[in-house]
Amino acid sequence: MKTITSPAVNLSAAPPVWIEVDLSAIRHNYQQVRRHVGQSQSILTVVKANAYGHGILPVAQTLIAAGAELLGVASVAEGVTLRQAGVGGKIFVMGQLLPEEAPLVVAHDLTQAVSDEAGALALAQAAQLQEKEVAVHLKVDTGMGRYGVWHEEALPLFQRLLQLPALKTEGVFTHLSSAGLSPHTTQEQLARFSQFLARLRQAGLPAGIRHAANSVGLLKFPEARGDMVRTGLLLYGVSPVKENQPLDLRPALSLKSRVRFIKTVQPGRTVSYGASWKAERPTLVATVPVGYAHGYLRALSNQGRLLIRGRRAPVIGRVTMEDLMADVTDIPGVAVGDEVVLIGRQGNESMTAEELARRASTIPYETLVTLSPRIPRLYA
Repeated sequence: MKTITSPAVNLSAAPPVWIEVDLSAIRHNYQQVRRHVGQSQSILTVVKANAYGHGILPVAQTLIAAGAELLGVASVAEGVTLRQAGVGGKIFVMGQLLPEEAPLVVAHDLTQAVSDEAGALALAQAAQLQEKEVAVHLKVDTGMGRYGVWHEEALPLFQRLLQLPALKTEGVFTHLSSAGLSPHTTQEQLARFSQFLARLRQAGLPAGIRHAANSVGLLKFPEARGDMVRTGLLLYGVSPVKENQPLDLRPALSLKSRVRFIKTVQPGRTVSYGASWKAERPTLVATVPVGYAHGYLRALSNQGRLLIRGRRAPVIGRVTMEDLMADVTDIPGVAVGDEVVLIGRQGNESMTAEELARRASTIPYETLVTLSPRIPRLYA
């Protein structure tokens, strides 16, 4: 395995917590998405948020080698980071542009989402100064209410983009707000997007690449696929769809540590801050050096489960900044130094990001992206 870590992490001693990333699983998952959508749609592979905690550079390189034609990032800074690391191919910045970032977009040959005229003007001016052309996609708000121009007001802005020199208007897109929650809301958004596309046709304007489907959208709403789909979570082996999920996904990330300390807690004694857990029997407690500073959510206090010696153990007491405690009374032979799996597989048992998310009353996106960059990543 190859280790990639923050310069602040000293690996002269064994790391207390580490992440293993199976890059072959990411290649496999990308190929699954490609087979599912077919060859008629392009795929924007999303590597924002440190590739959902997996490590943006190794994941980006893996996806490009697997045939990905377009990488999706959230910010200009992420795009510049990839370019400075030598990543070629097309990189699409999906987040909102600050006008002062426009020269960086042009200099690093990034494709930029545009939601307003100010951003478009800044890009056009920067491109002219650098004697280059910059590709843009117009973001149309059909109900997300975050970035994008409202769909009723999008036609004049699209026309303005076509008039600006040095801008190459490659496409238009929208963002689905409730694809996993409300089919009715999603259908309303797709109808609004279709109406906007119809207005473009009536005006004799080419829409270019049309895209609306995220991971949920491409699985549940084939009509949202357009010319391109945008997928993130599926690449990492986690599905946002619970029932009738058609892809053979392989989770790519494992979060691991080791037992650092063991003690017996007698009945009536408590564990961790706030005394939220009290022993009802003599309890063997293992302390594991993983806490919310590593991204193991505090919401998993008294809720999480982890794997030791191929068996499940409950997290007891509050998750602290650097440590958590587990009840290992019913697991024979637990010893200091035993491997602990917090996400991943051990023996016949597994602990998935989806299960941890349910236990923390959140979503697997958060479970993954909160994993700290301070944790060494080992790649295979």
